[in-house]
Amino acid sequence: MWMTKAGWLISLLACISPSMSIHIGRKGTTYFIHSNFSTGGNVTSIGNDRITHRTIKVGTIKTKSEEKYTKGVHIDENIFNKDVGDKKEEMRILEGVRQDEEDRGQFNIYVENNKLEKYLSDVKVTREEMCMLYEDMYMGRMFENMVAKLYYRKKVNGFVHLYNGQEGISSGIIKNLRGSDFVTSTYRDHVHAISKTVPPAKVLNELYGNYYGSTNGGKGGSMHIYSKEHNFIGGFGFIGEQIPIAVGLAFSILYKAEFASPLQGYGDDNTGGSSTGGSSTGGSSSGGSSSGGSSSGGSSSGNNHDGDDRDRDHHDVDVVVCFLGDGTTNMGQFFESLNLSSTYNLPIVFVIENNNWAIGMEGSRSSADDLMNNYLKGKAFNIDTYKVDGNDVLGIYKLAKKKITEIRKRKSGPIIIEAITYRTRGHSLADPDELRKVEEKTSWKKRDPILELSNYMKTNNIVDHIYFDNVKKYTQKILQDAEKDADVNSERSKNINICKLYKENIFAPSEFTSYKADYVQYGKFDELSSLELREYYDAFIKEMERKKINRKADLGEKFDMKHLPLIID
Repeated sequence: MWMTKAGWLISLLACISPSMSIHIGRKGTTYFIHSNFSTGGNVTSIGNDRITHRTIKVGTIKTKSEEKYTKGVHIDENIFNKDVGDKKEEMRILEGVRQDEEDRGQFNIYVENNKLEKYLSDVKVTREEMCMLYEDMYMGRMFENMVAKLYYRKKVNGFVHLYNGQEGISSGIIKNLRGSDFVTSTYRDHVHAISKTVPPAKVLNELYGNYYGSTNGGKGGSMHIYSKEHNFIGGFGFIGEQIPIAVGLAFSILYKAEFASPLQGYGDDNTGGSSTGGSSTGGSSSGGSSSGGSSSGGSSSGNNHDGDDRDRDHHDVDVVVCFLGDGTTNMGQFFESLNLSSTYNLPIVFVIENNNWAIGMEGSRSSADDLMNNYLKGKAFNIDTYKVDGNDVLGIYKLAKKKITEIRKRKSGPIIIEAITYRTRGHSLADPDELRKVEEKTSWKKRDPILELSNYMKTNNIVDHIYFDNVKKYTQKILQDAEKDADVNSERSKNINICKLYKENIFAPSEFTSYKADYVQYGKFDELSSLELREYYDAFIKEMERKKINRKADLGEKFDMKHLPLIID
């Protein structure tokens, strides 16, 4: 073994410039070579099973005599087997590893080992939960693909922002919620709504702008999906709008819990008090799904806590989840909301979906700190923070499961979860997505969250292969029915009297505009007569004269009276 390691040491030293500073050490059965040069330092460790080259820093390094080291061979972190016959073969393998890094992982943001695996070792994910997560992610992906198709057919108008590639975050977080919990979202909100059990048909009708069958009468559109029935408190078109709204919701949960009577309960006024399994994609199992063992489509629509409101602990509190992007973490209201959340120990989860791009601006160009360390901003407010792989749905699900349970029991306060992910489409469907490199997009697509979960389920024999076919068929049926429903309601909506609807549903009650019977107590609003209008005008003139007499002196008027020039030489 020593001869093998010695041979490696000699061959590696032969590649190093004589002007480099070399340190050779040993720890146990592992040998280290540490080299410094003008662009940084390298560490090479030689163990029983592998050899690792690692670049540890980039920068200029000086000796004690202030003499700079000369530039040496730059080797990125690579790991390869030791059983290499000669130096030529060794160099070929090194080049292959380097090329593989360029092709595969150069653009993937690295999430360091933050010891979450040990922290979450006591959290188990059942087979049913895995199926639920897969079905929900697949439904979200197929829904977005359908929306893109309908957008290019001009059936969906306005700005449309798709969620492709980020489904692991939505499913991993929201599937730990119950019906009485709240979710606020961004303008990329379709999949969040579906994960919160809003039926895909209702979301699609809203995208069509249909008055019938939609979440908000067709007035919200893509960026403003809203369903009070499911406690989905909307997508928000403006950046960061949702954050103070979410904090207010979390505050209201504690406020109601404190002042509600023991018999009344604090969550009774929530119309979304129960999670109806199957409300978004149907609750029946697809034909032949017994091979997979899970109802495809059914569990994707229902939360993991279906029906648990009846069994909830009286001292439980509901939870608010606030989704936001990495760029939003630089806004003032984000910090103000963190301060308030920490001060009142609010039951809220801030989820930063860091896809590294703000429209066309790469993250490192818009943030002074490390582009993937937005989660650290919560530490200034004593908020527990976590950074996770946003494409690892099981990891996200386990972390959310543990922390949300603690928040419900008031064993934890607000938390921040930053999920490192990537959107595989442009900023919106109007974006040709030409600013990002093809290699970058290809690199991330290999880490698709749906693909990773399906491979895990196949490798570990969680389900049979036919399960995935059943999920696909059932999802297609749900979405086909949703499209047909949206087309029918689109025709119905063309014949409605918009002015009449506005008069009945928007304008304040008056003698000419009926609203609701219980508004009669507010009296009637009549048009002003000519005499009343004259009295109003006289009173207005008198008020203006009074303000003119009583106001403070304006020095500018003195200059105007003397006709002085604006600029005095």
